[in-house]
Amino acid sequence: MRRSWVLALASLTIVLVVVDLTAVTIALPAIRSDLGASLPEVQWVVDAYALTLAAVLLPAGVLADRYGRRRLLAIGVTIFTLASLACALAPNAPLLDLARGVQGLGASALYGTTTPLIASVYPEGPERGKALGIFSAVSGLAMTLGPVVGGALTAGFGWRAIFLINLPIGVFVLVALRQRVEESRGAGHLDPLGIVLISAALFAIIPALIHDLPWLLVAGLVLLAAFVLVELRLRNPMVDFGLFRNRVFAVGSGTTLLMLAALLGAFTYLTLYVQGPLEATPVEAGVRFLAFSAAAVIGPVAIGRVLHRWPMGVLIAVGPALIAVALLVMAIPAANRWTPIMFGLFLGGLGLGAGNVVANQVGLTAPMDRVGMATGIVNTLKQVGTAVGVAVLAAPYSSGIGTMLLVAAGLALAGALLPVALAGPLISRSSRSPGAGSAARTRTDQ
Repeated sequence: MRRSWVLALASLTIVLVVVDLTAVTIALPAIRSDLGASLPEVQWVVDAYALTLAAVLLPAGVLADRYGRRRLLAIGVTIFTLASLACALAPNAPLLDLARGVQGLGASALYGTTTPLIASVYPEGPERGKALGIFSAVSGLAMTLGPVVGGALTAGFGWRAIFLINLPIGVFVLVALRQRVEESRGAGHLDPLGIVLISAALFAIIPALIHDLPWLLVAGLVLLAAFVLVELRLRNPMVDFGLFRNRVFAVGSGTTLLMLAALLGAFTYLTLYVQGPLEATPVEAGVRFLAFSAAAVIGPVAIGRVLHRWPMGVLIAVGPALIAVALLVMAIPAANRWTPIMFGLFLGGLGLGAGNVVANQVGLTAPMDRVGMATGIVNTLKQVGTAVGVAVLAAPYSSGIGTMLLVAAGLALAGALLPVALAGPLISRSSRSPGAGSAARTRTDQ
């Protein structure tokens, strides 16, 4: 197997996932005008994709372990490509929303298989660290270019072009997967009831947190509790809760949730602030936020170079520590309010980029036959963390931008200190992390 092909195809598929999440946002006014859609219908163009992606991430990772990562990636690309065609041909908003939900289903398979595939061909050590750094940097670059690509395609060819461009890319990935990538699988167990319960729970919890719906949150938590009880009673559960006995995985997962809650939750309100009291136009705000986007590309490459050298406790703390400093800097009053914000945006981008690479590495501390499950858990916590941040920071924002940023900095600092509080095995080198030997032994030959 050619490692470069695996890394290239994994990066290309993650570009599809991220761009279709961000590029469509810029085209919403054109979609609303062309389809005569209501505001809620237009909102669901984004929400249907994002919610389905988040809710099916964990089952996708388990299915990849059980039936093969290349196979599930191919299925995901097929679903994503056909759903993209349905989006481009949608005659009205309800059908577009439905197609976007199916597209999110395919995207969850893309998101849930790429990191395990990279781990299957890159042994633990410097090579894997560099590969994960490149992979995360490409993801950050895609997030940056998504709105630009969406705007250019919409202006030049109409909003349907955003979806049509996925078709040749999807076909190329399918052909290359068949010819250049060998199969890799683990030992996941299929639990249909568990899949239904966890997906339904996340479908309820995430929008409940974002839109402040207590009754829906309670329903989601009940479904989540039912999922845990069902899994604990199974002899071969879909989710191995024993993974959380590994303190690297447990602490890294918790830190990931707090990091995303702090930064992306704060950015929701920071965007409102810069286009409100600071009176920036959307274009001006986008240009200013390029500092964040550029740093989000630099961070993964930098942390990837030391991923195999530094202790895991230090690595886990780097991202949230940088984010805590960034949020504190942005909270500093200044005559030119943009000065601390621009510096904070750059630091925040570095922190997020580095933190995402380490989060991927945390998922890979599981035994190789369960990395799909483990990375699925970590990626799901990223989505939940963002929703938690939006919900928790709403009240502080009503008291002022400074208060909100200080509370967000506290969340990030808690994430940075979590490895210190549970420092036991976290002081070991990342190359000695649990599951590393298994990963090296089970990797596919080149």
